[in-house]
Amino acid sequence: MQEIRSEDIIPPENFEKQRDEATRKIIEIKRTRRVETKTFSFLFESRDTVMNQINEMVFIEKVKDPEEIRRLIEVYSDLLPRPDTFSVSMFIEFRDERQMSAEMPRLTGIENTVYLSFDGHELKATPEEGRSTEVLESTLQYLKFHFNRVLADQFRSAENVYIETRKSGYSEAGKISGPLLQQLKSELTV
Repeated sequence: MQEIRSEDIIPPENFEKQRDEATRKIIEIKRTRRVETKTFSFLFESRDTVMNQINEMVFIEKVKDPEEIRRLIEVYSDLLPRPDTFSVSMFIEFRDERQMSAEMPRLTGIENTVYLSFDGHELKATPEEGRSTEVLESTLQYLKFHFNRVLADQFRSAENVYIETRKSGYSEAGKISGPLLQQLKSELTV
């Protein structure tokens, strides 16, 4: 995965001119890289999704200071996948505010129950520390799936791949198939 550099970031005044087109493109990219279950949405991050996030932040906050741009790149670059790691943003989604308020306490720790399962093998996600507490769950979790060479080979040959949560009351699975599965297999180069 190619690193993001300061010169890759579009100045706010230029991004404004192409923002509508950039938004249309990123919506399509995210649509093809997203897996959904009843309660959760999992976005497999890519350089395009991370670049868009940085460009949006620079545009919205009208950032022109090179140091601040470097800081944003450093922060958001942690979302970039690596040759041996998938980076996934997990969104907790409820239809209405009341349901969310009622259900969120039951979801505490959900980020510690996320797995990739593939043809009899599994890989547990490593969540970003500090996004949730023992009593408060964040509706956005950042997860990493770290592969060793053996698991990577097994994943690349798998036909049935799922991302799933294994928390009591919230055991849900979404199948990763078609173009996304092929893309993920090609990105895993360990």
